[in-house]
Amino acid sequence: MTSLLLVSLALADDVFVDPAEPVEEPFEKPEGELAAELGGAWSAGNTDTRTLTTSYAAAYRFHRNQISSKGGLILGSAKLDGDGDGTLSDEEREAARIETARKAQALLRYDRFMTERGSLYSLAGAYTDPYAGYDSRYNGQWGYSYLVFLSKDKEEQAITLVRAELGFDLAREDYAEGVEPEIDWKPSARVGLTVQQRITGGLVLVDDLEVFVNVQDPKDTRLVNAMGLSNQLTKQMSVKLSYKLSYDTDPVEGYVKADHVGLVTLVATVF
Repeated sequence: MTSLLLVSLALADDVFVDPAEPVEEPFEKPEGELAAELGGAWSAGNTDTRTLTTSYAAAYRFHRNQISSKGGLILGSAKLDGDGDGTLSDEEREAARIETARKAQALLRYDRFMTERGSLYSLAGAYTDPYAGYDSRYNGQWGYSYLVFLSKDKEEQAITLVRAELGFDLAREDYAEGVEPEIDWKPSARVGLTVQQRITGGLVLVDDLEVFVNVQDPKDTRLVNAMGLSNQLTKQMSVKLSYKLSYDTDPVEGYVKADHVGLVTLVATVF
């Protein structure tokens, strides 16, 4: 992967910038973006379940600076078939709802652009998912981000985008009850790759891949891959199909290595 990245960086100047044109100050005009997603499921009768998912993404760019933030929340509850007979009895219907999912995350990031394509970045993040063994997880991250390739149409809208990142991540993990040790620190090297492709019209595919390797124990490696396929319905609204895989070679004790989340959401672009 490293050799491929270096070759791409070497070729990127021929693709991204016309040497005959002056290089402009990145983000001369301040620009902002804000989008929110909402989705859910509900059933009643023979089954009784509720699921809600919501997320946001925001960014503000000015001169050589960019501040961005994103986050999400997944909540789920149900009335369970406690005796396993395949139906909900009257007693089970009257019982209290049982929480089945509670996952929340948020991050705040700052980029300082050193060139038109490259920036130094830092971020702070927070995460909780007790059903994956995490009461809380806080992390700080520092690194370098580089726009390897970008092609645009006549309206200056991105067609293909490839961005690569290298960095260092330090996380404090507080585990669910019964896990030993209760707290751990994870210093990790991070490699990130984002690929965005406009397939046709308003149909866009985005794939974000992150790999974290514990520098104290390289066998402890975590992979996070988030894919999203969105189709624009109106100027402000689109529908999105997404899938996220989180895979940990050394998961929290008592929990499985792989976590999967699939969602269908409506996306509102505020500006």
